[in-house]
Amino acid sequence: MRAVPTAVLATAVLGAIVSATAAISVVPGAAADARAGSAAGATTSATRFEGRRCTPPSGHRIADCRLGRHGTPDLSRAAWRALRGAEVTISVQVHSVAPNPAAGGARSWPLIDSLAQPIGQLTYLGGRRFEVTGTDRTSYRVTSVRMRGRGCAASPRQSRDFPLVQVIARAPSGGTQAFVDGAALNRASASGRAALRAFRDQRGGGTGCGPSGREVGKLRPLANPNVGAHAHARLSNGEINTVTEYDAKPAFGNVLYFMSNTTNVSVGGIARGMVRVGTPVAKVDSLARCDPNSDGTLTWRYWSIRTGRADRPRLYGWIPTRCPAQMRG
Repeated sequence: MRAVPTAVLATAVLGAIVSATAAISVVPGAAADARAGSAAGATTSATRFEGRRCTPPSGHRIADCRLGRHGTPDLSRAAWRALRGAEVTISVQVHSVAPNPAAGGARSWPLIDSLAQPIGQLTYLGGRRFEVTGTDRTSYRVTSVRMRGRGCAASPRQSRDFPLVQVIARAPSGGTQAFVDGAALNRASASGRAALRAFRDQRGGGTGCGPSGREVGKLRPLANPNVGAHAHARLSNGEINTVTEYDAKPAFGNVLYFMSNTTNVSVGGIARGMVRVGTPVAKVDSLARCDPNSDGTLTWRYWSIRTGRADRPRLYGWIPTRCPAQMRG
């Protein structure tokens, strides 16, 4: 790892995609969720969403779909395809990036979050080697870059032209997902052309930003869920799987992911966007019980995320939280 100047993170793209966030001091708690969970009861009867049977998950099994207390759908990848004609995510390996005119032709591109704030800089070193420089001004060796399709961003242009990339690196958080200008995908390489084609042809244009909903909670600054140290998920074979990727990433703008669905539906927990800790949010929905496949350690809330933009004032998505003891059992 090596330190690099802050100027490396500068980008002409941020001048075209500008948004602002502001935080207010209210501390979120789990007590209201626990009281609501107790009131909701421990019903296990199946419900339906648009004609699709939603059987509650149990044990290590996961569900096809489920509903929040206020009716927000949590849909599996198959349910998204069947009900919305949309593919949640795609994954294409990227082996290089194109020269960046704004960086004097260097093969280095800024990474930004859903509000167009900087996360870091992805730089191609030749061969199949990359490094990523975080907002902590440290460069980390990259082990994999994958294009993950369309995400949820405040700017219509960013939503349309900037794919999500998953950068796996030898960083404290294991790397990050972020948006990158589609021009970074190298048309001169086979992997770049494949990534561009998959991005352009993603079924249904992806899942977008999730359905809107009425805010039922007070405006508060988004907090780090800090689930990695206290919660986990279990795979279908019973092995424990970490959930640390859903915690904030201090090396990369202190962002955390929001999801189009949760880890308790089939092929779920898919990150579609990311915003910084402290971004103003208000709760829209939550689930009535702990996730069975987390041994009762994890549950989810659905948030309205303020963008500071008049044309698209809110984004929506699921973010995990530790499950209160009162909701377990």
